[in-house]
Amino acid sequence: MRFAPLALILGAVACLVALVASRRRSRWRGVLAAPEIPSSVDRGAFARSGIGSPEAPWLVAVLTDSACGSCDTALERLAPLAGPGVEVVEVDAARHGSLHDSYGVDAVPFTLVADHEGAVQAWILGPPTAGDVAAVRRVLATQA
Repeated sequence: MRFAPLALILGAVACLVALVASRRRSRWRGVLAAPEIPSSVDRGAFARSGIGSPEAPWLVAVLTDSACGSCDTALERLAPLAGPGVEVVEVDAARHGSLHDSYGVDAVPFTLVADHEGAVQAWILGPPTAGDVAAVRRVLATQA
């Protein structure tokens, strides 16, 4: 009984930590672009770099690095999005480091989903979850 107040305090602290962690995680995943990430992707820059096509209505660019252990997983989960009107491309830092730099990417995998004008409509930091992929599918389906 004498440890009940301590247990109550520890439980409250644990709940607070969980709340802060969940809010922080949601800050890094989104369906709409946040101020911290590029609001538009220069689709011409991607095409001139030999990746992507400016004619595709949608571009799913997965920024990766050879030292990234979860980048292959990200690519595997996002590859099924490719199809008519949707191009999924890998943007490896070794070959396209200037693109990584120009978008301020310092952690990978980082996925940008851009519409035909280059505006970012969805983004994911880290390996995409099933929920992330479903959210991107909804964006691709609703904004033709």
